Amino acid sequence: MKHITGIVSLLLITQPLLAEQMQNAQQMNNAQQMQNTQQMHQDRQQSTERNMQMEKNMMETESDVVEKSTTAKPETHMMTEQSGFSRGSVVRSAFTTQIVDREPLENIDKLSNENNKVMFFTELRDMSGQTAVQRWEHDGKVVAEVKFNVKGPRWRVWSSKTLMPQWTGDWKVSVINGAGEVIAEKDFNYVAASNSENQPEAEPAKMMQQEHMQEQMQ
Repeated sequence: MKHITGIVSLLLITQPLLAEQMQNAQQMNNAQQMQNTQQMHQDRQQSTERNMQMEKNMMETESDVVEKSTTAKPETHMMTEQSGFSRGSVVRSAFTTQIVDREPLENIDKLSNENNKVMFFTELRDMSGQTAVQRWEHDGKVVAEVKFNVKGPRWRVWSSKTLMPQWTGDWKVSVINGAGEVIAEKDFNYVAASNSENQPEAEPAKMMQQEHMQEQMQ
């Protein structure tokens, strides 16, 4: 009987101790879980801060690139305009005494002063929208400039000059594009005929008659 009573007493004493130990274990477990949760929250916050800093750095870098790009834009625009301008070219040119069906009858480099008229023909390429100029010179002196409004990618133009017999010498015509660049030159020699008589001098710049025509190349 005493043995049973001792066992019962031992059980009564042990139960509170077990309950206390279980409670302590539960508290420790809860504390560990709370600590883990706080650590996870702290790690997550640090990760968020790192991401925000990285995004900020990227935004600053992109802003710097955009600023540099904006600053360089006028230069880029200028380069685009320059690259977009076509210098143009002269694919054919000829001095002639006649234009037939919008084409030169011949291509001469010497003309007798028995002829009192000469024409200069050019076929222009890639100069649409520009103003082309044919500049006539006699013995190195500019005596006339004839302008043409080019209205197509292939454009034929010509100018004619009435000459006095005494205007012998070297004649040259320069073709100038819309940027003021000389893109072609051609010359001919106006010579005295063997039976020509001496006549008083006259200045081509004052007496020269000018005509010009232009036609689109089909």
